[in-house]
Amino acid sequence: MNTIFTVLAKELKVTLRDKRTLISAIILPSIVIPLLIFGVTKLQKSLMDKASDKQLKIALVGTPTRFSSTFVDPKIKVLSNVDIIKGTTAIKNDSLDAVIEFPADFSEKITDMKTGKINLYYKSTNMMLYNRISEKIDSVKVAILKERVKQLNISDEAFLPITISKIDIASPKEQIGKMVGGFLPYIFIIFCFMGCMYPAIELITGEKEKGTMETLLTSPASRFQILVGKIIAIALVGLSAALMTILGMVVALKFLPDIPTVFINILNDMITPKFIIMLFAMLFPLSIFFAGFLSALVIRAKTFKEAQSLVTPMTFIIIVPALIATLPGVELNWQTAFVPVLNIALATKEIIAGTINMGQYTAVVVSLVLLAFFAAYVSYKQFSKESMVLK
Repeated sequence: MNTIFTVLAKELKVTLRDKRTLISAIILPSIVIPLLIFGVTKLQKSLMDKASDKQLKIALVGTPTRFSSTFVDPKIKVLSNVDIIKGTTAIKNDSLDAVIEFPADFSEKITDMKTGKINLYYKSTNMMLYNRISEKIDSVKVAILKERVKQLNISDEAFLPITISKIDIASPKEQIGKMVGGFLPYIFIIFCFMGCMYPAIELITGEKEKGTMETLLTSPASRFQILVGKIIAIALVGLSAALMTILGMVVALKFLPDIPTVFINILNDMITPKFIIMLFAMLFPLSIFFAGFLSALVIRAKTFKEAQSLVTPMTFIIIVPALIATLPGVELNWQTAFVPVLNIALATKEIIAGTINMGQYTAVVVSLVLLAFFAAYVSYKQFSKESMVLK
């Protein structure tokens, strides 16, 4: 055991001297996530404010009298003498936001208590335009409906035979956990893999390329001890990258402006010793799996560049199951609990929501541990071959 720790200390020292490892495992996760959250929040707020404050240019065609005053608004500029052809062309050229066309029989149908049709020409890419226009039209719609109710001498309830009263018993924590809980594991899984990637290349292929692997093999340490030390070192860097990602997200949600209070309150409830322990119990075997998997892969390469070409496509294999976990309807069950990467993403989402099934969580942890041992075993079998270890 002392020999393994000696090898581990040596590998960590080499790893921490590598700038690429420090950037990918420590600096990027801790800085990128806060910047990403801050940037997305500010951008979303800016776009929403810009879309709501923008003065709309609207052309009205065949406007009935009762609609004339509906669009009197300092944030709306109404244009006249515009036909449909000119209007749609102007919309395509972005010189006009929308054309609202009232057919010739519109007023007649409204008078006869029939349905009047309005044609709205616009670009769906124009954010919030439809909502802003429909609010104006809805105000007239409500007024017409009240007139009809009064004219027919019936109650308002005649038009509402059934109403649904929605009573959501899901807690805010569960709602947000189900809604955005898949995003968190997607991020830290990717950074955990990236954190393992560069140390694996440096400690395995790098030593082969530099010719120091032969020197290491002449030491009293066995190949098993050398490989275990390397895998643990790689896994610790990957684990650090994942933890730095989570830490960066926590800092961002706590201290950046424009973060909803409900998110901050749920974050305070979420970051508990129980959550940290449950997350760490999954992250550690996951990082061991990544370390063993990458070690078995890069040991086939003879140069750093060749190892990169082997590892880079594997990133997409890791991304796909993590991305699937963010899709609606994909839940943790006894089938998905044994799917690598997908299981930890789904389990994390359930933990955040507070709805984790402990039986399924145990299955996730056990499957990750078995997978980690299998990856380490495959790596050891590769490391035992002279043709693989020596350049």
